[in-house]
Amino acid sequence: MNINFDELNVDQILHFIRSYRRLEQMHLEDGFAELACVAKSDQAGEEKRLRQHFRNHWYSKERGFGRFYLNLPHYRQLYLLHQWDLVHYEDATYLWECERDGRFALMAEVPPLAKQFHQLILFFENHGINKQVTATIVLDSLPIESDLQFGNSANWGDYILLLDHPEGLLKQIIQHKS
Repeated sequence: MNINFDELNVDQILHFIRSYRRLEQMHLEDGFAELACVAKSDQAGEEKRLRQHFRNHWYSKERGFGRFYLNLPHYRQLYLLHQWDLVHYEDATYLWECERDGRFALMAEVPPLAKQFHQLILFFENHGINKQVTATIVLDSLPIESDLQFGNSANWGDYILLLDHPEGLLKQIIQHKS
């Protein structure tokens, strides 16, 4: 997946990382209270069932945001992004179409911001924090403790937030082809 860097907003990405890191550090029940927005439904009684489903899913991931987030459909990822005030102008049309016809969510192009965040978390979950992360991504510094080099949303989030100038690395990650 190749995403145009011109659309990359580093401030939004850092806000996203700070938001999910805060969520990962919350008590399980408090974290789920914030995540409850992903259970939104227009069908009577369905929202309660979805809340229980996503609560169980969050608990089973033991606050592992990446594992939770990547298993959500893109339109539910957007519900969470909107909760954190991360909105793209194409989101409204996409969400309306998904709610109108469930098949749309399976086949449609995902709005750019949601696609970028999905790609970012997918990269975090699939790559360790090593000197040579990929053939094209090389890191100048590494976390001192080896357990902080394991690839996941928590370790990568903390790593990115500690960088003085994360723009270049974020560009490489977002544009990385899986």
